[in-house]
Amino acid sequence: MSLSSSWQFIGGVNGPYYRFFDWLRMGVNRRLVRYLASHLPKREKRAAFVLESGCGPAFATSLFAKDARVRRAVCLDIDEAALHEAKRRDPTCCAVVGDMCNMPFRPDSFAMVFSSSTVEHLDAPKEAVQEMHRVCNRDGRVFVGVPYLFGPLMFQPLIRGTTIGEWLGPVFSHQRLSELLTSAGLTPIASMRYFLRFFIGTVATKRSASTIGEASA
Repeated sequence: MSLSSSWQFIGGVNGPYYRFFDWLRMGVNRRLVRYLASHLPKREKRAAFVLESGCGPAFATSLFAKDARVRRAVCLDIDEAALHEAKRRDPTCCAVVGDMCNMPFRPDSFAMVFSSSTVEHLDAPKEAVQEMHRVCNRDGRVFVGVPYLFGPLMFQPLIRGTTIGEWLGPVFSHQRLSELLTSAGLTPIASMRYFLRFFIGTVATKRSASTIGEASA
């Protein structure tokens, strides 16, 4: 679903509701980027390449680009309208048009590959996470954030077939998200609930790990 069509039912991307959500989203992404930056591999913290997969307007990418620990922040989305919005807001944004399930990057290219509020809308979420695994380097981190089953959106299964239900996308438990990451060859190592518990996100690594941390909003 494109950026313009997904927001059409409440006035489109130029409407007041979208602009208000943009304001909220910037605050959410500041916290998310701080959290993700804290999980950058230690040896990468001064020259990390990071990728936001399925970025939409790419707020997090713009924030990461300003972090002294990040050498280059790249965003990817198949929706050119979303990337146009990203470039309108931030002309320096390094934006790439591409499919999350077939990204135009070499294996082992990024220290951090992350996606927030996108995977749940895909027909093949596992393929997208496998691609994130592929382009993440051996000691890197993959993060996936999705709507949380036990948060304010717990009613979503009851309205799944409606316009709003489809716009929200499926909701995930911690276990279901962990199983998605594990099925793609990753090992979950830490998780967080964010945006007032609307979302849950998990950091995973290609290397085995024995503990899972939990951070709550």
